[in-house]
Amino acid sequence: MSSLLFSLWPLASAASHTGLWTLCVSIGIGALLTILAKRLNLPTSALLLLGGFCLGHEGLGWIHSDALGDLLPIVVSLAIGIILFEGGLTLDLRDFKQTSPVIKRLLTFGVLTTWLGAAATVYLIFDISLDFALLMGSLIIVTGPTVILPLLRRIRIQQRVANILHWEAVLIDSVGVFIAILCFEWVVEGGGTVALPNFMLRIVFGTTTGLLGGYLIYLAMRLRWVPDSMINGFALASALLIFGLTELIKPEAGLLAVTLAGLIVGIKKPKQLKQLKAFKAEVVDLLIGLLFVLLVARLEWAAFVSFFQSGGLWVLCSILLLVRPVSVVLSTWGTAINLRERCLLSWVAPRGIVAASMASLFAISLNAKAGSVGDAQLLESFVYTTICATVLIQGLSAGFLARILKLQRPASSDWLILGAHRFGRSLAQIFEKKLNQTAILLDTNAQNVLDAQQAGLKAIHCDAMEAEKLYETQTQLFGAGYLIALTDNIELNELLMLRWESVLGSEHVFGWIPQTHSRRNSRLLTQSVFEDLARPARISAEMNAGERSLTMIRGNRELLTKNGSIPLFVHRNKQLRPIYSDKNLEEIIKEKDEVICLRYANSRLRRAMDLGDFMRLRVDDQANLFSFIVEQVVRRCPKVNEQKLQADLLRQAADFPPVIGNGVLMPHVHSEQIEQPVCFVLSLERQLQLEAIADSVSLVILLLSPAGDSEGHLALLSEVAKLCQHVSTVEAIHAVKSHYDLVKLVNHELVS
Repeated sequence: MSSLLFSLWPLASAASHTGLWTLCVSIGIGALLTILAKRLNLPTSALLLLGGFCLGHEGLGWIHSDALGDLLPIVVSLAIGIILFEGGLTLDLRDFKQTSPVIKRLLTFGVLTTWLGAAATVYLIFDISLDFALLMGSLIIVTGPTVILPLLRRIRIQQRVANILHWEAVLIDSVGVFIAILCFEWVVEGGGTVALPNFMLRIVFGTTTGLLGGYLIYLAMRLRWVPDSMINGFALASALLIFGLTELIKPEAGLLAVTLAGLIVGIKKPKQLKQLKAFKAEVVDLLIGLLFVLLVARLEWAAFVSFFQSGGLWVLCSILLLVRPVSVVLSTWGTAINLRERCLLSWVAPRGIVAASMASLFAISLNAKAGSVGDAQLLESFVYTTICATVLIQGLSAGFLARILKLQRPASSDWLILGAHRFGRSLAQIFEKKLNQTAILLDTNAQNVLDAQQAGLKAIHCDAMEAEKLYETQTQLFGAGYLIALTDNIELNELLMLRWESVLGSEHVFGWIPQTHSRRNSRLLTQSVFEDLARPARISAEMNAGERSLTMIRGNRELLTKNGSIPLFVHRNKQLRPIYSDKNLEEIIKEKDEVICLRYANSRLRRAMDLGDFMRLRVDDQANLFSFIVEQVVRRCPKVNEQKLQADLLRQAADFPPVIGNGVLMPHVHSEQIEQPVCFVLSLERQLQLEAIADSVSLVILLLSPAGDSEGHLALLSEVAKLCQHVSTVEAIHAVKSHYDLVKLVNHELVS
């Protein structure tokens, strides 16, 4: 007995080594080709198909899929299960409810048209049964997001058409898979008497197991039964367990179960969902590469030659030029989709890995069945030919067709604004309405995103730290060319800029990093903009209060300075760029440039003066001056602590006399008893010499700000300093006759 075992060992070992080598090469080559396709911006499926053929037994012979034996359908089934689980995680029922009627029709009328049209074509051309024709037609229903998303990113078509193609691909997988399973059951069992009950049982068991399993996964994540460090492995293992258990109860029901399990977890949205999606997306990319290379390697050229000799070219032309256009026309009839958009939708429908995997699985099963129920080689040849044609012919020509139909957006020039607060929304409105420049807002704050969408702006509720994933999966971002980070967190802005550099390039990424920030990343100094601005949240609050606004100015430095505006962006020759600094505005801004500026809608100082007063006064010494000031402040603001205010004024005058030149004294303090800044102006009838101050004083401007409002207080000080920098302005203030005249003068000097 022992000698027999040793004699058989080399044979078993050789087969095992061949199978192991096949799996390793398929995984490795699949991953490398996927990376190469993304780097070269080429269709991933095309490279994977080519790699599979070249490395299969018709090529170099490195991959021997048949060496896996009974393990091959198991590997394929598990891989499809994980892919569909990830698809369930990413489905959002709210997005489906908001989709256009066109997408819903494509999932109903379009599916039926494609299925029955393709079945009729192969039935008329090939010598096959009607049942088998229906099975072949069902396998090319699905398009698949793994194929359509890279294509949409590459050809940059208009948003409405891109959304239709994207959601059709995302939602059609599960529909097509279960129609294909029903047809396969019908063909194998020889009719509906057995097929329909079996199919209904699959739905019942698959739905029950999937819903229960998905809820248990969510419950374990919500109650933190599983450490966060193991959540990815737990979810993957749970998906495989749900798939295996369902297959054990009722074969072919596992795909429905894992899809529904993923859907439940996605709907419930546990805190770890974002982490889980990122992990699953990486696993799915790996599995798609494995499946394409592994399955294509087992195909034979002779089968394709036979397919075309039997009329395969006519089948292909019918699917590309007749079945898909009819499906699109029926789905878009009576909608706002115009003729040009229908033409592009009719041409773009690439098939992907789900179609290929299901075809190979069915072919393997048919070959294993006793008796002849259909030509497995014909089925595989038909599906893979359709995949190659739609990926290569349609994929490579779609961009050219979009240009001819004038549905292609220009080279990546859209602006991403990270921060959907009022400041970000106002910038986006200027971009869209006045410059015809697409702007997309990204924010983790759901209310900000909702406010932006209600204002008619493009906004996405997401974490912008996931730069590569967002850029690859969000169709709205396929035209993105520039980014500006406008969060209040300076370190976060730097991180966001670094993340998006790898996607958009360092010259196209900007962020708010003020000069006062002590730990500025030296790499990002050339990309930091708006360095003198306050926090975006502060600017947003001022905009909400009507204090600030954005405006467009035809640029030259004199006009900008006169209007007291802060230049943010310059628009020249249809190019929009942020302004790094205002030190060289004469060089940066040309006469004919359009400049987006931030300005005070009403002067902050003017509003503070509205709450204060103007008085003429004759005093002989510093003590009398401060006593009178305190008396007037308490009269207008009775909640202010009189003793504390006088003590603060005297201490400030002794420690650091607030004289700003031209005979102006500017005492300024904070008070916890007021809610808004207040300004009092006193014109002295006789110049007063204060203690420890060489210059005499003839004008006193008192600023009183709420406690904690340091930014607003500094802005007020800046306005007063600017107002009093010229002797003529100080003289004009002395000459006013009333508080009303003073406010009018200040408004004219600072705002007009």
